[in-house]
Amino acid sequence: MNRDWTESLLPASFAGVKFWVEKASVPVGRKGALHEYPQRDQAYFESLGRQAQVHELNGFIVGADCFAQRDRLLAALAKGSGELLHPWLGRLQVKVGECTLSHERKAGGVASLTMKFHPDTPLTYPTAQVNTRRQLEQASQTWLDTALARFQATMAQVDRARINLQALRSRLSGFYNLVNQQFKPLLATVDSLGALVDSLVNAPRALGALLGNYFSDLQGNLGTFSSVAADAPGSPAAALNQALGRGYRGVLASATQQAEAAATLDAPPPGGGKDTQLAAQALADLLQAALLVQLALLLARMPVNPRSESLRETPSLAVQRVQPVQRAQVPVADDVLALRERLDALIWQAALKAEATDYQALCDLRRQLDEHLDAVAASGVRLVTVQPEQPLPALVLAYRRFADATRAGEVVQRNRVRHPGFVPPQPLQMARE
Repeated sequence: MNRDWTESLLPASFAGVKFWVEKASVPVGRKGALHEYPQRDQAYFESLGRQAQVHELNGFIVGADCFAQRDRLLAALAKGSGELLHPWLGRLQVKVGECTLSHERKAGGVASLTMKFHPDTPLTYPTAQVNTRRQLEQASQTWLDTALARFQATMAQVDRARINLQALRSRLSGFYNLVNQQFKPLLATVDSLGALVDSLVNAPRALGALLGNYFSDLQGNLGTFSSVAADAPGSPAAALNQALGRGYRGVLASATQQAEAAATLDAPPPGGGKDTQLAAQALADLLQAALLVQLALLLARMPVNPRSESLRETPSLAVQRVQPVQRAQVPVADDVLALRERLDALIWQAALKAEATDYQALCDLRRQLDEHLDAVAASGVRLVTVQPEQPLPALVLAYRRFADATRAGEVVQRNRVRHPGFVPPQPLQMARE
């Protein structure tokens, strides 16, 4: 049963002090500028946003004790802000604006007020946000300088006359394969295993400078996230830019591969004499440090974005065929945190063989990596376990879960489903969206 409109009115009050309202108004449109042009019949209205919700009330106080009621209301208005119980709009948090109080002798026992109330919106102050990307890049540069200095100091202790070249060549065969996979641009100078051995024994300073120049070029040529840079195939940044172009999944896959390669350099095989082993260990430590720096520079390019809002309504499949769902790319937090744990373990192993100065630089790098990856993970989505009740195509699962049928490949790849047309009713890892 519908109530009469008078029964829906609320008793007006401000800060708990009641009064009567005869008329109330508030702007509800949009402010803007109207552009009119010569020799044209049509004008253009440029919208500049919503109008401020300024409530203007014409009220009054009546009764034998109207002066006492008036004084209580004036005291409440003098405080500047409070809760307005609007007869038609309900409870509002407002700030007091211009008010006018008037009395008339012929209207004895009545005090009239014209009041303006402005929205009590809290001020938002600028807040400082840590640039984890920049801090990570600085920590990686410090670690690179420390690693190069350690390499030169170690090679200065090596007696080249005592190096067993055949044994050293055998020890460096795996290192050369790693250079071929992870630092391919260096092959323009160190184009064979023999050249790597010769550079390590006879020109360690040149080898260190070569690696330093490699990272200088790399930082200058790294592209932006999710955009494929047009690099030459042999440029330092070519492989990393391809990973960046594939988004979060490409960066995480490349970083995981480099972390696995760095883990193989923890303990080179012994043998060949003290100086041979010392030279092999120096190169292993340098390459491991270089991989950590390359990892840091790659991961620093992952942006820290605000969380994206899910769709409020699900478009139909017919609509999605014409206009696919557009979503901002976000990382999977579980994948980012798993990589962080892997890198923490890798850096801890490297720290066990580090000197005091090296240890401090390595710990700084680990801390900045953790802070940046934590920030990236916080802007992503977590995984949840979903178990369908019956076998369904991945297309249907993606549409039901994400309102986006084009994400069927994500379901198939993450859960290693053999055929996208038949997803078995078993626990599945899917994004929480």
